[in-house]
This record gives sequence, C-alpha cells and structure tokens, in this order.
Amino acid sequence: MSPSSSTVMLGQSQPRRRSAEGTRTLLLRAAAHLFARKGVAGITLAEIAGTVGLSGPAIYNHFSSKDALFIAVVQQMYDEEILAFEQALHSLDSVAEGVAVLLDLVPTLYRDDGTLQLLGLTAQLEAARNPSVYQVLIDASLRRDRVAISLVERAKGRGELAADVDAAEVGAMLLSLFYGALGYRSLMAPTPEQFQGSVRALRCLLTVMKR
Repeated sequence: MSPSSSTVMLGQSQPRRRSAEGTRTLLLRAAAHLFARKGVAGITLAEIAGTVGLSGPAIYNHFSSKDALFIAVVQQMYDEEILAFEQALHSLDSVAEGVAVLLDLVPTLYRDDGTLQLLGLTAQLEAARNPSVYQVLIDASLRRDRVAISLVERAKGRGELAADVDAAEVGAMLLSLFYGALGYRSLMAPTPEQFQGSVRALRCLLTVMKR
C-alpha cells in the first residue's frame, strides 16, 4: 500500500462511474492518510467519503463502520508490507545479504511524509481498546517474524550462523532493527533525501560493528 499517495486523489474531479473495487481502493488510501494524521477518533466516515467524492451514507456500501474501515486499512498495510519482505528475502540464505536487501527496501516502504509509521502507531494505540485491531497486529507480527526466521534458518543451514543460534530470537531482532531504528527515523526525516541519509547512517554503523 502507498498510504501517502492518497493525497493525489484529493481535489481532483471524480469519474461519473466507478467500480465498487475502485471506490474501495480510493477509500482505503484516503482513510490511511487521514487515520495516520488525525487518529481514529479525530475523523468521521463522512469526511473520508468526501475526499473521494462520495456522500457520507454511500460509504456504508463498502464498510459497515469506521472501525471496520480502520481494520481494513491496517490489514492491507501489513499484507503489502509482509509481501514486500517475502519477495525481498525468500531467495536468500544469508542474513548479511538480507540486511543489505532490507536497507535498500525500507526507503520504499517508509514514505517521506511518515504516513506508514504514523498509521502503525495509531494501530498500536487502537489495539488497546479494540480486540479486532489487536488480533490483526498479532497475526501480522507472527507472519512477519516467520519471514525473518526462515531466512535465519537458511543461514544456519549454509553455516553462516552457528547451529545453536536461536532462529526465532535472531529473526525478531533483525526486524526490530528496521522497524525500530528506521521506522522512528522516518518520522524525524521529513524528506526522502534526509531519510536516505538515515539509511546510510545505519549501514555505516552496521559496517563498523562487523569489524
């Protein structure tokens, strides 16, 4: 998903006819941006509908409630994020190569306006009150960890890592490195150039640590 790309649709004239799937896609994009900026409590379904040229009641043809829309947004965000990790790592059998690939991938995931990271933070806050959101986060975390754990297991198989290494722990730490360090920096580095600088800095630190 490209949450920050939702703004490209705002203010443009809408086609007179649009498929249900196309409308749903536009709603998800617009909602991602607005939920990230205003939180779930700070936005109404009518406001979200208005950004894509729908009347307030018409949005109920696509989502039964604001919570249902938010869950769909978060689910899509994690689905696309995990797919990107799977595609990047599935053919590798080296953690070192995996780190290098992720350093190239992360700038394409974390948009320069911080929407993806803000949406993730909003989801964590909502999980405290909404069991359905909490379950989405748990499921996504388990799926994401499996991708990294599989890479670590392959690295152990080729001898890059010791046989007694805890693959689950190393896999979780690998992802935490990127979600923690670069996820945070995506909020503090407002332009693509600045965020690329953060990626280069992390790459430099990892290089020093290998010496």
